[in-house]
Amino acid sequence: MGDRVRISLSLLLLLATAAASLGVSAEEFRDTLVVTASRIPVPIVAAGSSVSVIDRDEIEARQAIFVVDLLKDIPGFIVSRSGSIGAQTQVRIRGAEANQVLVLIDGIEANDPAGNDEFAFQDLTTWDVERIEVVRGPQSALWGSDALAGVINIITRQPTTELAAEGYAELGAFDSSSFGGRFAGPLGGVRAGLSLSRFDTNGDNSSRTGSEDDGYENTTGTLTLAANPADNLELDFVGRYTSTTKQFDGTDFISTGLPTDTGDVTDVALGYFRTGGTLRLAGGRWTQRARATWTTTDTDNRNESGANGSTGADKYGIYYQTTWQFTPEAPGSTGNAVTLALDRERQEFSQRAPASPYGDPNQDQKLDNTSVALELLLSPFARTSLSLSGRYDDNSQFENVATGRATLAWTARSAGTRLHAAVGSGQKAPTFIERFGYFPDQFLGNPALKPEKSRGWEAGLDQPVLDGKASIGATYFADRLENEIDGFAFDADTFLFTARNLDGTSRRKGVEVTAKTDISSTLRFSGSYTYTDATQPDPVTGADIREIRRPRHSASLNGDWRFLDGRAALNANVTYVGERTDTFFEVAPPYGTETIRLHSYSLASLAASYRLTGNARVYARVENLLNEDYEDVYGYNTPGIGAYAGIRVGF
Repeated sequence: MGDRVRISLSLLLLLATAAASLGVSAEEFRDTLVVTASRIPVPIVAAGSSVSVIDRDEIEARQAIFVVDLLKDIPGFIVSRSGSIGAQTQVRIRGAEANQVLVLIDGIEANDPAGNDEFAFQDLTTWDVERIEVVRGPQSALWGSDALAGVINIITRQPTTELAAEGYAELGAFDSSSFGGRFAGPLGGVRAGLSLSRFDTNGDNSSRTGSEDDGYENTTGTLTLAANPADNLELDFVGRYTSTTKQFDGTDFISTGLPTDTGDVTDVALGYFRTGGTLRLAGGRWTQRARATWTTTDTDNRNESGANGSTGADKYGIYYQTTWQFTPEAPGSTGNAVTLALDRERQEFSQRAPASPYGDPNQDQKLDNTSVALELLLSPFARTSLSLSGRYDDNSQFENVATGRATLAWTARSAGTRLHAAVGSGQKAPTFIERFGYFPDQFLGNPALKPEKSRGWEAGLDQPVLDGKASIGATYFADRLENEIDGFAFDADTFLFTARNLDGTSRRKGVEVTAKTDISSTLRFSGSYTYTDATQPDPVTGADIREIRRPRHSASLNGDWRFLDGRAALNANVTYVGERTDTFFEVAPPYGTETIRLHSYSLASLAASYRLTGNARVYARVENLLNEDYEDVYGYNTPGIGAYAGIRVGF
């Protein structure tokens, strides 16, 4: 089926769904608070930037094991996975690069400095996730360098004063198994939560040739502690640790230039830790927060010959924030408040591997950054919210930089029409890999790189219909990026790839359309469509060319039905990804590059569950229901149809 037919079908389905009454209620939307769109919690209706929220109910309805399977359906999001389950997975927002998206886990900056500042989405499981908040557009003024294109905030399940325990076990395709447990409740005056999950699969073959499957193992544990020594004081601690082992196929650099069956294995350890406290004074109008965080990553590679190099990183942060709330938030507005934030961060990077005639990869690098941010929230009129934000970063390796953001949101009293707009600047510092990385016979870093800088804006409208039972929305966005870093530039002197700043301007623009509804109290639909036009200057000619792995068209549809008095549930989901381009690096003369077209595809999934008792339910799902044969990255196979079933028990 061609692109035009698929796109037309997707749009028709979206329009039909919207006409049938799509969306959560206007009241539910208005009352939702988000913690990522500003430095303090604000009503989602008062956020000028585009915000999406995935809650625990949706996670359980979809039965997703990995968070990235939920992100695919968010407007403006494109996911690229290099092979089987657990393979490297990149997430791009509105055509931006994967390392221009900041990921927070309970307020901890989780991007990996040793992984080109990208987050390891392939290793993030859902068992202990309560909520996911996504803010699109430049957010550097609030959250710093990695937030040039947006922020994804992962909020884990927090303990309460009530004792709770639950667990699950699941078996399925590709010899997969998964199980987990969670315990939470009071412990000596402290609210405590402990979560543990395990996922194991033989996987599928990532390369087009051969028959070797690429397996994957993931063990994740989370510990959360919280206490209130006084009514106005809260102390907390969060620790999350993930250990994974994945098999992957290396590249045949001799004859094909494509992935081929090899015995390569990567062991990864990821740790995210935070401790801090919140003090409220003056009747809650003056809030002070202090926290310290530590992100640590360790990646060890090996093959048939033994150890094959490693990278590691540590990121330490100390953060202080103070907020004065002049007037409290109100329905449809943020109130009036001013927030001052002071941040101090240090990143340390290490690489270890055997030296070669081309160079010595063994190195240790570090980077320090001190920043101050100021945000002013205003409600000058009823149902109107204005935010003004500015940030100044003092970096030990680059020029100091200032970024800003302004947003506006207004909701009409009678019709409920919501208008929102945002404009902002962003910056992304070159990564350790881009500056100092060295991989024998492949890549040599460039210490002279300059930071990327962006300017972007968006404007949108959300309209409730059918007495608030449905809503439709549309947002236009546009961004300009200067000094974009090309991480695959060929160096004629060394015959290796390197990283270089591109001359000229990269441009990203598009439209996001959303629709949601409650047809009844038991039947809900949602859908989205995104058009994205992302170009960059050609490194040779300077002409605008299409950026790879960015489809112009993408869409999603989801339906959720609860029946038999709520004991049974059925969830259906379809994700459409349009035609994209990718780059193939030739391994034979003239050793150039070739632009490859990747075909469009649609992924369908179906999940069902039935509650046996008040404490137990069984469930099953089918992924890639139509057994679609597709590639996110040229040359890398992805899994076909797979069925899974399990049981979940809670007390």
